[in-house]
Amino acid sequence: MTDKDQDEVNRGKQAEEVLNNPVYQEAFLIIRARLMQEFEKTKFGQSEERDEVWRKMQTVGWIEKHLNQVVASGRISEQSILARATEHLKGL
Repeated sequence: MTDKDQDEVNRGKQAEEVLNNPVYQEAFLIIRARLMQEFEKTKFGQSEERDEVWRKMQTVGWIEKHLNQVVASGRISEQSILARATEHLKGL
C-alpha cells in the first residue's frame, strides 16, 4: 500500500462524509431552490440576470460533482489496496 493510495482512500471517505452530512444536504437543497426561484423571477429581456443565475447553478453542480469524483477515486484506491493485499497473501 502506498501513502498516495491511502491518502486517496481517506479523501474519498471525507468527501463521502460531507455528501452524507444532513446540514450539507439541506444547504444544497436550499441553495438550488433559491437559485431556481431567482431564475423563474427573471423577465423577458433579463438575459444577463438569467445567465448569472445559470452560472451559479452550474457552480453548485460542479462542487457536488467534484465531491462525488473524490468519493469514486477513494473507492478505486481502496479496491486497489485490497487487491494488492490479496495477491500478497496468496504469495505467502
